[in-house]
Amino acid sequence: MRALQRVDKRLGPLVCLALQPLRWARPLLRPQRSPARRVLVIKFWGVGSLQLLTPSVVHLRRRHPGAELVLLTLSANQPAAEAFGQFDRVLSFDVAGAGWAGVARRVWTLMRSLQRERIDVVYDFEFFTRFSALVSLSTLARESHGFGSTSVWRGSFHTHVVPFNRYWHVARNFRALAGGEDGAQVVPRQLAPQRFDAADAARVDRVLERHGIDPRAPFAVLNPNAGNSTSERRWPRPSFAELASRLSDLDGLSVALVGSQGEREYTEQVAAAASGSVRPANLAGELTLPELASLLSRAAVFVTNDSGPMHLAAALGTPTVGLFGPETPLLYGPLGERVRALYRPPICSPCINVHENKVSSCIWGFPQCLVSLSVDEVHGAARGFLFGEDLAPYALEPLKRPLHGPARPRPAGPAERGKARPD
Repeated sequence: MRALQRVDKRLGPLVCLALQPLRWARPLLRPQRSPARRVLVIKFWGVGSLQLLTPSVVHLRRRHPGAELVLLTLSANQPAAEAFGQFDRVLSFDVAGAGWAGVARRVWTLMRSLQRERIDVVYDFEFFTRFSALVSLSTLARESHGFGSTSVWRGSFHTHVVPFNRYWHVARNFRALAGGEDGAQVVPRQLAPQRFDAADAARVDRVLERHGIDPRAPFAVLNPNAGNSTSERRWPRPSFAELASRLSDLDGLSVALVGSQGEREYTEQVAAAASGSVRPANLAGELTLPELASLLSRAAVFVTNDSGPMHLAAALGTPTVGLFGPETPLLYGPLGERVRALYRPPICSPCINVHENKVSSCIWGFPQCLVSLSVDEVHGAARGFLFGEDLAPYALEPLKRPLHGPARPRPAGPAERGKARPD
């Protein structure tokens, strides 16, 4: 992923320049059909972004009544995209394990297949990647919508450009691109939750029972991961291990850890480091996305790094504590009725932004912004959901530690560990 981002940044402008004649010839190559019969929506990266895109679909359908709405995404996201149930068809594109020559062949095949689709209108929901703009151009659609920025040139391939407002939530920016901006914030009820069925729920029951967790009793779910390309967004591993121990020993909950197959080893290290009387169950790599949705829908509380599962859980109505540092909840905070985003930004945060392909530029070499979130604070937020406290949606307190080195979360002392569970 990082390699693709570097190519997009360095080689992308040259490719955009070389393809300017195709941009000028596009009106001659494809006659315009009115009304539009087929609309292509592009969102390659991020299951969480796909979740935040769902409120925009209703506006796309109002704007293009009767048109077939087709989503183009990465193959890894196709199951989730289909489970949202918002698109008429989902097309996928795979770049994993192909090598540069293989990627080039797959891109060529993709562009040829999109031309055969006879796309009338394109909505490119990627932020500032040249690749998605090139894909938009390759459809030869007469009308193309995308985000614009004075600092990132994408070939001027989009016929309709919408500025990305860095002070608006991403879901609202998506809605603006879809033509539905109404001056209000996107609210949780406008999201379409990930769908699952009885077979998914039954499968989750069997997985939990195999790991010694009673699916009928309250349990907590923790996500110590943040995707392979965004490890900077991970709260420290010892902190997650200590939180799992507290939820087990102090609150009497079974604890399940989740993640992808590629994150299983890291998640296993978290489980091994937990010192509670009951070892947390490592479910990483064992659940499909609909099964993960079923698990999250039943969790008593979900504590997670800023990641795709955070947005899935929030939309499902799960009590969710999201941990932020390199990214700001102003843009990516979970949208839900029972959510809390913890964020203690030092002066250098946020250091990840959409204008730089979401590549971290941390000046410290470690996530000071996340180390500053103590286990006490995160556990307290989780207990607030468990025992009915009234919580504000965001905690935006100033940093209380100096920026001179990695701060270690303070472990609970004997007195704290011995506190009785609230009634």
